[in-house]
Amino acid sequence: MKTFTMYGSHVCPDTIEALLICNQAGADYGYRDISGTMIFLKEFLSLRDGNPVFEPVKARGGIGVPCFVFEDGTVLLDVKEALSYAKK
Repeated sequence: MKTFTMYGSHVCPDTIEALLICNQAGADYGYRDISGTMIFLKEFLSLRDGNPVFEPVKARGGIGVPCFVFEDGTVLLDVKEALSYAKK
């Protein structure tokens, strides 16, 4: 299974659900809480501002977490899609 980094927030219900799903699946990932430290928030905003995958989310006023970033540069916004990609 490919390793990925999940950006999220401990105050986001979607992130909490994604963490549970990833843990149940035995996924190999790192977690960066954008609410917990300014460094992770800045990393996430840089990613979000420069990646077109976030455009639909931003257009509807969303933040874009949870977000799954793979070592090959792939960025996904759906936990099930991320776990499927990790298995490839």
